Amino acid sequence: MTNLTIRMEPEEKRQLSAWAASKGQNVTDYIKDLVAADMQAGSADSRAAAWLAEHREALADEARLIQSAGIPGAHLALHFPERDEDL
Repeated sequence: MTNLTIRMEPEEKRQLSAWAASKGQNVTDYIKDLVAADMQAGSADSRAAAWLAEHREALADEARLIQSAGIPGAHLALHFPERDEDL
């Protein structure tokens, strides 16, 4: 897991720390719970759209690679022995 740094004014940070403490949590766990609850409230479609937006460039790179060089491992499937043949 990576760390998340949120920059905020010192007064805001004190207020957030006090609020989290009133909930019996530290700031990190409080924010994690907020994010988790927000993600659960979203639909599967909205989560998928967010994932796609985040990975759009990598997917496009992979599509270009497949278009130019074919599907990795496809030669294995094309030349796989029949079930009755010895491996």
